[in-house]
Amino acid sequence: MAWEVADQLDVSFKNTWGFAQLLEHIDIGILVLDLSQKEIDYCNAAFFEVLQDEQLCRSYQGLYDLFVRNTEELDDFDDAGRIAHQVTYQGRLFGHSVYKATPHYRCIFIRDITEKTRLESIAQAVNAMDNIGFIFSGIRHEIGNPLNSLKMALSVLKQNLENASPKMLKEYIERGLGDIGRMEYLLKSLKTFTMFESVEPKDLPLIEFMGKFIALVERDFQSYGIRIKTEIPLDIAWVRIDERALHQALLNIFSNAADALKEKDVPEISIRAEVRDQLMWLTIADNGCGISPEQGKHLFQPFNTSKVNGNGLGLVITRKLLAMMDSDIDIVSQPGYGTQVTIRLPVATQT
Repeated sequence: MAWEVADQLDVSFKNTWGFAQLLEHIDIGILVLDLSQKEIDYCNAAFFEVLQDEQLCRSYQGLYDLFVRNTEELDDFDDAGRIAHQVTYQGRLFGHSVYKATPHYRCIFIRDITEKTRLESIAQAVNAMDNIGFIFSGIRHEIGNPLNSLKMALSVLKQNLENASPKMLKEYIERGLGDIGRMEYLLKSLKTFTMFESVEPKDLPLIEFMGKFIALVERDFQSYGIRIKTEIPLDIAWVRIDERALHQALLNIFSNAADALKEKDVPEISIRAEVRDQLMWLTIADNGCGISPEQGKHLFQPFNTSKVNGNGLGLVITRKLLAMMDSDIDIVSQPGYGTQVTIRLPVATQT
């Protein structure tokens, strides 16, 4: 059926391009629109199989509105068009990129990513459950301190309610509100383990974020004899991040480091931060067993793992979360000497 429809459309593109036969065997839908004539100039067989909608496949205007219009209206279309975009149509999710072949022609590459997105969501949930143990004990311990402090402050106020001065009342109320605020942060950190498909980057002080993160995980790592050493200047620049996404990404990295340090006599994780090339370089290094060159080639491939009970999803999800924040990750490792992970984060425009 797809070929019959293709034959009925104007396929002058086939006659112009010598490699059209090659395009017919690609499993990505390829569409070329002629903006000046407002017509479909070319589409390959996979285009029909991907869309599965004969009426839409025949409609220049429908295809333009669905895949091109929003991207075309962007000020930086030449750059933004090449970025993969997503659009939902009839309950399915399509990923597509738009290229300006000439001033009047747009070439669109289309793929059905409905199932891929569903599997990624499942993978993220599995990965979250793998990491929850590292943070739960930290939250359980950390929430006890402000809770006890709040209980003590309320007890003192109760005992001195009749004789308490305004100054004393203000002091204990502020202390109580501070303790409540700390517990609120700890509870919000549990949101890290929920699935989310979008991020909301905000300008935040890196030193404060890392301080809170380390407070949550340090107790659990200390129980394994792992020392966490930080080298982050107090006046380090702010970064533009989504707290939940970076929290999850760091947990994945720390989890891998913990596994690599199991056989070490003096296990250690060091954290450094510096601004280079308008980016925040956050480096997490361990003195663990390291990664072999062969393993290093497949680090970011799904379900590739050397762990006995691993699922091979941690680094895949980590890179995805960082990409959603306009960040990236590099990993350098040497067997027997350890692994160094470098994350580059956007520096906040205003601090």
